[in-house]
Amino acid sequence: MKKLIVMMLLAVMAFTTTQTFAQTKKDGSKDMRYKKNKQPLKKDGTPDKRFKTNKTAPAKKTTTSKMTTPAKKAA
Repeated sequence: MKKLIVMMLLAVMAFTTTQTFAQTKKDGSKDMRYKKNKQPLKKDGTPDKRFKTNKTAPAKKTTTSKMTTPAKKAA
């Protein structure tokens, strides 16, 4: 049972390390071929909203017309 747990742990570790190195170059800089690395970020790591790629799409406005009763004519 211990061997199974150790094997599974090693498999998880191997998978996560290949994921982290997949988007960087050998020198440690970001590989710009990946979409995730093309997004401009601030120093704290949050997306910079000045760029179009980081802006969220505005919500569509729905026009609701209120039903009004016709005005009564004065006699």
